Amino acid sequence: MIVGLTGGIASGKSTVSNILKELEIKIIDADIIAKKISEKAEIKKEILLKFGEEILNSQKEIERRKLREIVFKNKEKLKILNSIYHPRIKDEFKKIKENHNKDDIIIFDVPLLFETDIDKECDKIILVCIDEEIQIDRLMKRDGIDSDLAKMIIKNQMPQEEKMKKADIILYNDGTLDELTRKTKMIIEDIIRRK
Repeated sequence: MIVGLTGGIASGKSTVSNILKELEIKIIDADIIAKKISEKAEIKKEILLKFGEEILNSQKEIERRKLREIVFKNKEKLKILNSIYHPRIKDEFKKIKENHNKDDIIIFDVPLLFETDIDKECDKIILVCIDEEIQIDRLMKRDGIDSDLAKMIIKNQMPQEEKMKKADIILYNDGTLDELTRKTKMIIEDIIRRK
């Protein structure tokens, strides 16, 4: 069974993913796949061609922070970057789905699950939800950015309300870590029982 795990930036999705890892549930992380893709020479070349050398650091590596600031301030550039990454990420997930044991539970940990259409590869979808003010505050603290950039990043993602309509299970991250752990365990136990 393929279970999609998603949530807006700074919603606590990664924390939920780590809780599931501790429960020895197999996790396939889209960010790790994206990082591997970005390390390929042809991808780096394509990104540099579209965004210029100002996104490189002193070691001539793509600095994700610089790239992120560019794309979240310009929707057209965000579309260009997504057109480079999304089809390749989706292909990787399709391959994993085709080759997995149907009796195993695999979590597809994908921040942009719906935006990339990877939700179509999932049997169930868990959405981690959070209050927007808490989300903005967490994002500012985590990434050392101001509230304007935090709001812009959140605004560039699919609205939480829209994701809620598409998800099978809503996991509210509105309490302590212990409460989130307890809720996550209950959800995965229910999924295992019903599969």
